Amino acid sequence: MKAIAFILVSLIGAATASAQTTQAPPQAPPATRQAPTVVPLPVGTKIAFVNLQIVFSDSELGKQGQEQVRVLNQKLFAGLAARDKEIQGLSDKIKAQQTIVADALIQNWNQDLARLQREAQFARQEAQIQSEALQQQVLAEFEKKIRPVIEAVRAEKGLQAIVGIQSEPGGLTLLAAEPGIDLSAEIVRRLNSSK
Repeated sequence: MKAIAFILVSLIGAATASAQTTQAPPQAPPATRQAPTVVPLPVGTKIAFVNLQIVFSDSELGKQGQEQVRVLNQKLFAGLAARDKEIQGLSDKIKAQQTIVADALIQNWNQDLARLQREAQFARQEAQIQSEALQQQVLAEFEKKIRPVIEAVRAEKGLQAIVGIQSEPGGLTLLAAEPGIDLSAEIVRRLNSSK
């Protein structure tokens, strides 16, 4: 199931990027992808697959995890944006007044600016650590809850294996398959009904 964590990291990893930037994160409209429908498993099938990205994005559990990460990243971004604004303000002040005020005062302001920049860098690193820790927690919770559901479906259907796929590079990518061996919609339905 380490593959689950690897596959799902790409889904919530984009939320981390907003904590690292100094511009407001774009508010993308919600995806209007239609959830996959449950198709009967062909007779004699021994191996099926689950698109873990679909399960994570379509299940209530996955949506809750994504929301947790989004809320934390928004909070972290607000703190970073405030620091960046303070740094920009002091930098502008130094530029505007460097020919007017004493060199000693400019030197003090430059020292303050350097300190603020170091603090901001530390805050960005700390925000990254907090965001990654929450992502790992969300993924661990998701994996903990999805594993028994996948195993139950495998046993119930008499399958030898269920493979996790992803559409991102770096993992197993499905090129063609009988629609009935895609158990993603069934896993989502069972996760949502197991509340």
